[in-house]
Amino acid sequence: MPCMSATDNQEAIQQRVEKLTQHMAAIRRNMEKLMAENQRLREVVRLAESELRKRRDQVQHLETDLQGLQSDRFDAKARVENAIEKLDHLIAVNPNKDEQ
Repeated sequence: MPCMSATDNQEAIQQRVEKLTQHMAAIRRNMEKLMAENQRLREVVRLAESELRKRRDQVQHLETDLQGLQSDRFDAKARVENAIEKLDHLIAVNPNKDEQ
């Protein structure tokens, strides 16, 4: 096996260093792409969380409104039923007043 000269060794080392430098540059570009994508995804998640909080607040507000409306409806129904009972009672007590 012939011995490589110092120049050949130097050239081989220089080629390896160049390949390693190229690979490191490719790794760096890929890492930068991943970091940019990660940042973009974080922003998307932040916006989605903000929208979710907004919608949750809207739902809670609507549920509160609905409960208030249902309460008002039950109150109105109770008042109507009470008025009907009073009318029924008045009609039962004074059946002849309509005839006079």
